Order: sequence, then C-alpha cells, then structure tokens
Amino acid sequence: MKDRNAYFTVEAALVLPMVIGVILFVVYTMLLQYDRCLLEQDIGAIALWGSLVEVSGTAELEQKAQARMSGLYREKYIAWRITELNAALDRNRFCVKGAGQLTFPVPGWNFWNGNNVWGAEAGYGYSRLSPVTFIRLCHRFQEEAGR
Repeated sequence: MKDRNAYFTVEAALVLPMVIGVILFVVYTMLLQYDRCLLEQDIGAIALWGSLVEVSGTAELEQKAQARMSGLYREKYIAWRITELNAALDRNRFCVKGAGQLTFPVPGWNFWNGNNVWGAEAGYGYSRLSPVTFIRLCHRFQEEAGR
C-alpha cells in the first residue's frame, strides 16, 4: 500500500463545518429580514386602514382595530413569533406598533447577547382626516391650482 497525503481530507474536515455554519447563519438572517418586512407591511396596512375607517367614536375604532389585528393571518411568518401588536388613537393620530422574535435553532449563535433570540419592532402612525378638514384642503388646492 502506498503512502498518500491526507491533507485534503483534514482541510475539508475543518472547512466544511464552517461553511455550513455560515450558510445557515445567512439563511436565518434572510428569514429574519423576510419576517420583519412582513410585519412592517401588516402594521402599515392596519395603520392606513385605521386612519381611513369611518367610526363614531374612539372606543369603536379601538374595538374594530383589535378585531382586525386578531384576524391577522400569522401563518405566513416563517420563523417568527409576534410578541406585541398594539393600536391606539392619540390626538387624532392612529398609531400601530408591533414586535416579533426569531429564535435560533442552535445555542450560542447569537454573539451579541446571551439569549438565542433576535427581535425587531415596527411602528406606523397616520393622522385621521375629518371630512371638514378634507373639504377645506380641497378648496385650498383648487384656489392654488386656479392661479
């Protein structure tokens, strides 16, 4: 039997786990970004809906907003868990805030803090426009455009 150099085997045994680890880290980072973008999209849509919906009072708006947020389709989030979803009307401004967490499957991947969780938050707010204010803005626009 001939003597053969086995340095390729040793190098592959050292490099391959590092390459697989980097690939898994990149995949989980992409999952975090995908789910974060979905959360921002959902919160933005709810905030825009809340600024446009017609209601008689603040309590009715908050009740409808809670019903809309509870009906949010959560199965589209791949590796994400929604931890917070709040809506409030403050001084005629409808604000929605949300947060979520992504848990890593392998302990010790999160080098920045002690736990294996990455989180992200999103928030949107839109001013509610009363019909009187909208009509005044339209008249002002017509005056400015007519000049």
